[in-house]
Amino acid sequence: MFFVNSAESEAAGIRAKLFAERLSSRWEICFNYRPVPKWKGIVTFVRSALHFRPHIIYVMDTAYTGVLAGYMAKKLLGCKLITDTGDVAYELAKSTGNYSQQQLALIHWVEQLAIAYSDCLIVRGSYHQNWLEKQGIQNVFFVPDGVKLSSIKSVDVTSLKTELGLIHHLVVGVVGTLTWSDKHQMCYGWDIIEALSFLKDLPIKALIVGDGNGRSILQSRAEELGVADRVIFTGQIPYDELSRYLCAMDICVSTQSNDLVGMVRTTGKLPLYLAYGKYVIATDVGEAKKVLPAVGCLLPYDGVRDNHHPFRLAQQLKKLLAQPKLLEITEPAKQVARSHFDYDLLASKVERICCDLVKLNS
Repeated sequence: MFFVNSAESEAAGIRAKLFAERLSSRWEICFNYRPVPKWKGIVTFVRSALHFRPHIIYVMDTAYTGVLAGYMAKKLLGCKLITDTGDVAYELAKSTGNYSQQQLALIHWVEQLAIAYSDCLIVRGSYHQNWLEKQGIQNVFFVPDGVKLSSIKSVDVTSLKTELGLIHHLVVGVVGTLTWSDKHQMCYGWDIIEALSFLKDLPIKALIVGDGNGRSILQSRAEELGVADRVIFTGQIPYDELSRYLCAMDICVSTQSNDLVGMVRTTGKLPLYLAYGKYVIATDVGEAKKVLPAVGCLLPYDGVRDNHHPFRLAQQLKKLLAQPKLLEITEPAKQVARSHFDYDLLASKVERICCDLVKLNS
């Protein structure tokens, strides 16, 4: 039984579905997705578990709805409990500066509850696994964010690029939720906007896919820097239409902070960029540090917000504009995605973990 701390269409829901579709027929599977308001899901989840009586409850992400319901259902039913997380939730919340002390205390308590009572933890970064194991936490497994390779299709984006004014330009892009951090004055895409200010005389444009409260702030900053005419903000794009926008990008940017929050991550976007055969410019942290060197570029990065990073990014973009052959890494990038992030491989690992928990032959 999956307890998913999101809607079905969001990243956690998609990950749960992709795992479930690939499990063998020996498993009967039930899904529970978090409702609005979130707290109502606790009772709904527990009731569903009491009716279904699962051997394993699989909690996707460490938000309180799924974690508390998973803990209660385990106590009531004696079933096994798996928690799957891609972040160090408390450290992430603390870093953003967007939460009160009371909220931070709750996030920390819920995360520790998940760690203490899960029969195993599935984490999405190898550094996260190592970090937990050094604290004496057992049964930690690394299963990164992945991609459904069979759904990846190259499409003709000539009309889209014409519509967006991207023809005859090098297009650098990012996909993500634009949640602004007042503490650090940044969100996804901030570094691309800043980098464009060093590239004003060159045919380079930015394509920023996603929405959030940071969008208007980035738009204002682009105006201040005089680069607003070279940045396209698409807003939120349905998942089924995302391929058109990814295919329109020549270069994808994956910027993670050089701290514990960034080190533990793969992020769902890195596998996606690689599956589309894109050249990726990433910061030298997290899972990108291990898989990227042959099919992209790793840039040094200091702390949470590195004010020197946009200049380094601009220099790399200038180099790629001058040497476009460096971007011809489509097949090697796709092979990295196949070798590390294919959900067929990842689901097999999850099934072996589940079989071991309930003593089934895998």
